[in-house]
Amino acid sequence: MPMLLLASASLKGQTSPAVQQTARLVTPGIFDMPVAGMGYRGVSSSREPSELAPEVIVTAPPSTRVLKEHLSSRPFSSYAIGVKADTLGVGIETATPLAHDFNLRMGTDFFAYGYPFQTNGVHYNAELDFRSAQARLDWFPWHNGFHISPGILYFKNSTMAAATVPPGQPFQLNDQNFINSVNDPVHGSAVVHVPHRVAPMLTIGFGNLLPRSGRHFSVPFEIGAAFVGTMKTSVELSGTACTTDGCVNMATDPETQNDLRQEVKDINDTLSSIPIYPIVSIGFSYRF
Repeated sequence: MPMLLLASASLKGQTSPAVQQTARLVTPGIFDMPVAGMGYRGVSSSREPSELAPEVIVTAPPSTRVLKEHLSSRPFSSYAIGVKADTLGVGIETATPLAHDFNLRMGTDFFAYGYPFQTNGVHYNAELDFRSAQARLDWFPWHNGFHISPGILYFKNSTMAAATVPPGQPFQLNDQNFINSVNDPVHGSAVVHVPHRVAPMLTIGFGNLLPRSGRHFSVPFEIGAAFVGTMKTSVELSGTACTTDGCVNMATDPETQNDLRQEVKDINDTLSSIPIYPIVSIGFSYRF
């Protein structure tokens, strides 16, 4: 109210006596004070239009929160670095703002793991070695931590498994029963091939590496998938195995090779129904 009186008083000598009197006699009964934009607007409720006081707008300064959000949204004005663990391995990522609702995020992952398993009497010792890099655009449609992140994945993997059968032990290929040789046991290798090294990806999650509130720490979480295409497996076996009809060389016997191809086909048919690589990630980041 004092600001309104001061503004009206500064107009003395330039306005009619009625206007000056209105400025001096401001009371709640004469003036309503609704919010207009970022300030107040004086509207006479008892004067004729010719006697209305000049409109006075009092604009409040932006709040500290609004100012912080504005400054933290400027393109490339800040950055954050985080560590994460996900189904692509463990890695690091960095982000920088592009606009109020958009971040540019880039990261890399490493993953090395040994995984022994067996199927139909054949023992596999798998060695997984993944190297990947990602670039994503984080979109925050509701101005909070929820984000939708399309991106590109570079996925370089090496997945190999040594295949062995204990000497003298039974195993199966395509429902055909074999007994492994003692002197020349069956052995071989298996490889998983990923058709696309560069693949589109899409994730959704919660948490912003660059909190617009000015906070420094965040714990982002997201799930999604990379569309790497249908993976395929190839298997090679050699050595000697025996059936009720006699012993054969696994690498050269046509019937045995046919059984092996059918076994591999069954595996690949299962993989063909999963043309994506699932992504689940949780991390910790610090905004500078």
